[in-house]
Amino acid sequence: MSYTPKKENIIKMNDFIYKTSVWKELQKFHKKNVYERYENGEEEVKKKLYEDLFLNRTSFWNDQRKIEADTIAKNPTKENAENRMKELRKLGDCTPVIFGAMVNYLKDDLEHIKNLGHTEAYSYLCNVLDESNKLVTPTPFETFKFKGDVSNFYKQCIEYEVIDSETSLDSFKMAFDGGDLRGFDDFVFKFKQDNHCVYFFDQLDEKNLINYSYVNNNRVIEHLGNIKNVHSKRDNYKNSKSGTPKGIDYINELIKSLK
Repeated sequence: MSYTPKKENIIKMNDFIYKTSVWKELQKFHKKNVYERYENGEEEVKKKLYEDLFLNRTSFWNDQRKIEADTIAKNPTKENAENRMKELRKLGDCTPVIFGAMVNYLKDDLEHIKNLGHTEAYSYLCNVLDESNKLVTPTPFETFKFKGDVSNFYKQCIEYEVIDSETSLDSFKMAFDGGDLRGFDDFVFKFKQDNHCVYFFDQLDEKNLINYSYVNNNRVIEHLGNIKNVHSKRDNYKNSKSGTPKGIDYINELIKSLK
């Protein structure tokens, strides 16, 4: 049975991921900046300058995520989201890591908290990192942990041709070991339709074969399936007359073969 966490827990998780990533990056960025700029200064002075600047900018970026989320939510168009992100990138300490953390925070907030996953703004945010030199998602996000026989899972996926036959078992295990998925590009799932990929992972969760983390699950599906807008694809098929995508017999058979 699918587990849907309370909204306050999603907010706490999203805040924690954002703050952790931004805090570490600001610490590294401003310490380097101050110590290089005042290379010949006294240690005590450099330390005081760095600490004051770090605290000031940490407070700014913590506040800014809510400002961006609320401003975009009031007018969730592509143009508004794009303009907001352009202005952010003009800031001196908006590094790729911080920009990526902000984008991922906004995506999760729009989709899970404000129920705006169907909007142009959300779609833009899903693609903006790729448009920015295809940045690797800077904040850690864990993949699913498969709870059954992963070797059998691997064999069935090859048999049903949803992964290439050249995919190694070791790579497949990495995709389902619960570890950090950043930078993982060993293989992607290949379904007949993009919404089949979403349905496939939803069924794995329904059968209690993987551990959906809710906030991150769509991001993991997008990464492993090389698709976009998982939230919208899920809503579309669930709100259809049948409640499922068309042509899914092969997926249902694959799911039944797992143990």
